[in-house]
Amino acid sequence: MTAPNLYADECYAWIWLPAAAEPVLAGRLGRDGNTLSFAYADAYLRRSDAISIFPAELPLKEGPISPAPGLMLASCIRDAAPDAWGRRVLANQRFGAGASDLDGTDLDEISCLLRSGSDRIGALDFQSSTTRHTPRLPQGGSLDRLLDAADLVQRGIPLSRELKAALLPRCAVGGARPKALVADEGKAFIAKFSGPNDGFDIVKAEFLAMRLARLVGLEVAPVQLVRSGSRDVLLIARWSRA
Repeated sequence: MTAPNLYADECYAWIWLPAAAEPVLAGRLGRDGNTLSFAYADAYLRRSDAISIFPAELPLKEGPISPAPGLMLASCIRDAAPDAWGRRVLANQRFGAGASDLDGTDLDEISCLLRSGSDRIGALDFQSSTTRHTPRLPQGGSLDRLLDAADLVQRGIPLSRELKAALLPRCAVGGARPKALVADEGKAFIAKFSGPNDGFDIVKAEFLAMRLARLVGLEVAPVQLVRSGSRDVLLIARWSRA
C-alpha cells in the first residue's frame, strides 16, 4: 500500500449517494490561503440526484465555498477525517519513533484524508484522482494483532509494515481512545481497546453503560464484550453500515 506525499495541496471528495453501491465524484478540496475551500464538481451539480454534503456549510452551488470564520475547513469535511487516535496512528506511520512526542495535531489535513482508510464514518471518501475511486482497505489483522498495534502506537514504537497495513486503514474514526474499524460475519463494528496504562477497565465500564442505557429504554447501538488475550475489547455495531 503506497501512501501519498506527506503534504498535498488538494484532494477529491467522493460520495455514496442514497442507496448507491458505488461512490461518485462530488468535488474538490483545495488550499485557499490559510484555509481549505471546497467546490462541487460541475458534473455532480448537474446530477438530478445530487445532494449537499451539509447544507449549512456546503450548499449545492457553483464555485469555491470557504469555511466559516475561524475554521481551517468545513466541519462536515473535518468530521470525515481521523480524529485524535487516528492522527496518532498516522504520526506513527510517518515519523516512527519520533511520533512519541507528537499528538497528530501537526499533521496536514489533506494528507490525513488521503492516508486514512476508505471505510470511514459517513458516506465520504477522499482520493487523489477525479476519474477513479481506489479504496484503501485493511490488509489482514486479527483483534489480537490490532490490539498489539494499538499498544505500540501508545508507547511510541514504530509499527511493522504488516501492522501498518492492518491498522492504518482502520483509523478513520473519531475519539482519543485506541480503536479500529472491524468486520465480523458481514457485520461492521468499532472495536474499542483497553490501554496498557488504564487505571481501571474503561472498556468494560463503557459496555455496562451502553447495556444499562438500552435497559432503560434509550436507543443505543448494540454492543458485545469479547476477549483478546487477557484483555477486554468492546465491539460497537456501526449504525451507518447496518
